[in-house]
Amino acid sequence: MRKMIIGLAAIAVLAAGCELEEDPVAVQPAESGKAASEAGGAAERRNVPIKLVAKRTKPKRSVLSDGGALSCVKVTVTNQTKKQLEVNPLYFSITDSGDTKHDSSTALGDYEGQIATTELAPGEKATGTVCAKGRFRPKVVAMTNPLFDEAARAEVAS
Repeated sequence: MRKMIIGLAAIAVLAAGCELEEDPVAVQPAESGKAASEAGGAAERRNVPIKLVAKRTKPKRSVLSDGGALSCVKVTVTNQTKKQLEVNPLYFSITDSGDTKHDSSTALGDYEGQIATTELAPGEKATGTVCAKGRFRPKVVAMTNPLFDEAARAEVAS
């Protein structure tokens, strides 16, 4: 009887673990110009652990560039958690207007001003550029954590 109870408990735990799905990370709305400065205080109070703001930008080619097409966004990451936050250019992806996801690692070294690899203390922010190979219109930028779980998403302002 005892083995049967342990077996049923193990099955229940495994079945519950298989059904666990994380809710997708909500997309933060794009902020631009005057609206961004007016909404800044409200956005800081919004209940998002990582505030992500993105705006389309043109790449500044590096000497390592192969001359291929790049699509870029300027991102600002603000740590609104109570812990250190790791930021790395490899943690970003850009989704285009056709819902195709582009990995930022494909363009590393092709442009200058990339977002720095750093750790942000609570309240700190980092700004830099994230690019992906190809010519497309960026719609959403996403940031993962070191375990590559999505941590923040934001619409890209024009």
